[in-house]
Amino acid sequence: MYFPAGLNGKSSLEFLETGNYLGANTMSHCVFRIAAAPLRGLCATLALLLVGGVHAAEPAWTPTKAVEVVVGVGPGGSMDRTARMLRDALAAEGLVPAETTVANKPGGGHAVAFAHTLRQAGNPHVIQVVNSPVVTNKLLGRSPIDYTQFTPLAVLFDEQFLFAVKSDSPIRDARDLFERVRQDPASVSFSVSSGVGTLNHIAAVQLAQAAGADIQRLKTVSFGSAAEGVTATLGGHVDVAITTPFSLVPFAEAGRLRLIAVAAGKRLPGAQLEGVPTWRELGADVEIRGWRVVVGPPDLTPEQVRFWEEAIRRVTLTPQWQAELERNHLTDRYGGSEAARQLFDSDAARLHALYTALGRLGN
Repeated sequence: MYFPAGLNGKSSLEFLETGNYLGANTMSHCVFRIAAAPLRGLCATLALLLVGGVHAAEPAWTPTKAVEVVVGVGPGGSMDRTARMLRDALAAEGLVPAETTVANKPGGGHAVAFAHTLRQAGNPHVIQVVNSPVVTNKLLGRSPIDYTQFTPLAVLFDEQFLFAVKSDSPIRDARDLFERVRQDPASVSFSVSSGVGTLNHIAAVQLAQAAGADIQRLKTVSFGSAAEGVTATLGGHVDVAITTPFSLVPFAEAGRLRLIAVAAGKRLPGAQLEGVPTWRELGADVEIRGWRVVVGPPDLTPEQVRFWEEAIRRVTLTPQWQAELERNHLTDRYGGSEAARQLFDSDAARLHALYTALGRLGN
């Protein structure tokens, strides 16, 4: 702030704010040195405005009633587990009331849950755990609902995708699979969950692209769940399962499946995973990852967004949360609201290009 000099340049005001409001037990004070009597009134007015402004600051928002954690699937499965992990961790840290619940809203490829959350505009007591359908549904023409309609709150973690074959499969390793796809993409069948455009389907498409094969001839078999696809692979009905470590590692430990490659930027930790090469190590540009993000309804205030960013950050640092990530072979990736927004935008752009190449982009 600029204070002009007085008559003949000899009058001045030096203002020094030395206090900092931190709470009820901290004093904020100002020290003034006044060299011109006519400015004393202005000084007093400024002091009152500063002190009044500090103490009139709106208090930070916190939940005043039970929170609803929405998830677009029924009980059981990885999405439901994530929602319950989050609910339990928030309650254990005393960040939400103990009565906080998980609201399962299955149907329409998460569309039922999305619509429910969007109807809660301005309600900070409703949050939702989402994954890729919040981006892919509209791109594929399955729903008019788009990720931009929600308030992004935080990124929780990533999950990777493995390629696995039956233990006695004639496919020896990842290089052998790559060569088979290069020679004839229809000669190998891949299990994917929930149809065309899902992340494991995209991983198979990336492999075909890397091999220079015709992606339209790629042979994929869609199943209602990852478990069904794994069962079909174990039974020899499908050649390759592409899904997350959680669904595959137990069968690798039992010697019933072989893990031949991971579609990640680096190898994964763990006794069954550290020896599994990435596709990039083998010279193939195949990398895809799932994620879990927490969103809120539209029209949340900055104070409400900040509460959820900090609350979720705190729970992701707890030993209990970290242990759950390790147990389920998940990659810690906390990020706040802006990180979530950037993640949505980057995935939307990348998948738009892939769906266009597949001829699957919705209207």
